[in-house]
Amino acid sequence: MIFDSLRGVAIQDSVGINSVFLPVFPVPCSLFPNSTENSGIKPDSYISQKQVKNKSKIKIMSGSRNDWFPTSIWHFPVENHQQLNPILLQTIYTEQQQDSKGEQWSNMLGWHSVDNLHERESFHNFTQIINKNVLEVATFLQWDLEKFSLKITTCWAIINRKFAANSVHNHPNSILSGVYYLKTPENCGGIFFCDPRPGSQMIVPPSVEFNLWTLPRITYKACAGTMLIFPSWLLHGVEINMSDEDRVCISFNIGIVPIRKK
Repeated sequence: MIFDSLRGVAIQDSVGINSVFLPVFPVPCSLFPNSTENSGIKPDSYISQKQVKNKSKIKIMSGSRNDWFPTSIWHFPVENHQQLNPILLQTIYTEQQQDSKGEQWSNMLGWHSVDNLHERESFHNFTQIINKNVLEVATFLQWDLEKFSLKITTCWAIINRKFAANSVHNHPNSILSGVYYLKTPENCGGIFFCDPRPGSQMIVPPSVEFNLWTLPRITYKACAGTMLIFPSWLLHGVEINMSDEDRVCISFNIGIVPIRKK
């Protein structure tokens, strides 16, 4: 399910991800009165939950709200994943057979490959998909790609067997990072992102329901054939795989290369 911030209701996500939609445009406030006249609220008094629930006494606010400094997480369905995933899985499991120890980073009980898989011939079509999606993100953010280029700097696979997980971390020396899901059995563990504002948890008032302005973290269900792209500085981790099957994904980092004028 995703939370539709424009209507304040939960709706079904077409790609099967538990996510929160971040609004691009300012959304008018409608929960609080623009005056105390005939609202049932006395001047200088607190707004109680009983008064908020009584919508007949709540007027639409005359002002508006701007949401600055949003943190966006993009998700892309990969159309040909039924043909693409078996090729990638074969390369990854072959890699694991040749290097059973793997690398140790954020993985806890899971296997982590070397980080140059994007240089493999079998990954050529996959890297093209990454480049296409990254360009879409960069275009949305209005980055000046005449002054720098974007490139895949590292790319690795993770196999989480039962009880494996990934600790909270971010990806230094990169501008964007991403993950693509190859094998995602039920209850294999979602990826969660933490609120990047350290001061937001200094005081947390009781809430009737969390929303995209108050959530301390948000979890995306792993879904085969889906790619997520997010800012590299955003702290994230992976829940424990409670399935009896492998959870397999590919992660990658995007770096920037300045374009020097001749």
